[in-house]
Amino acid sequence: MFYKIYLENNDLIIETFFLKEKIAIDSIDDIIIFYNRGFNKHKLYTYFNKPIQYELTRKSWFYQILFEIFLAFNTEKFRIYRLYENEIITLMFSLLKPYLPTLIETKDLDLANSFIWMTYDEGGQFKQMKLVYSREGLGLKRVMLKHKILLEK
Repeated sequence: MFYKIYLENNDLIIETFFLKEKIAIDSIDDIIIFYNRGFNKHKLYTYFNKPIQYELTRKSWFYQILFEIFLAFNTEKFRIYRLYENEIITLMFSLLKPYLPTLIETKDLDLANSFIWMTYDEGGQFKQMKLVYSREGLGLKRVMLKHKILLEK
C-alpha cells in the first residue's frame, strides 16, 4: 500500500488513498520492529497513550460510507500493527528522531540483515525483533509484557 508520511503541527501524518491518520508525536509510547519474510519490508508495532485521529481525504459519498464503516469496526485506536517498506520506515524515523531522542536510527538497525537479529533482554532471547523506542525506557521484554504480546507465567 502507498503511504504518504509527513509532520504537521506536532502530529505524524500517515496518509493513504482515502484515510489520514493523525498521531500526536507526544503520544508515542513504544515501537517494536519485526523481521518480515518479504523483501524490503518490516512490521512495526506502534503503541500510543492517546487515540489516533482519523480523517477522510476523499470527499465523496462512497468514501464517506467506507469511512463510517471503518470507524465503526476499528477497535485499535491506541496501536498500529502494520507492514511498511524500508524506505517508509527510514523516512518515518528520520521525521520522529528530533522529537523522540532515544529512537534508534535505521542505519543502526541494519534492516537488510534483520533475519539474524537477536535481542537478549532480562533472561529472554527474542529472534528477529528489536525495540526501537520506549518512552519509559523499558527493555523489550517489559514492553512485550506491558502490551500483552508476551504473557508472564
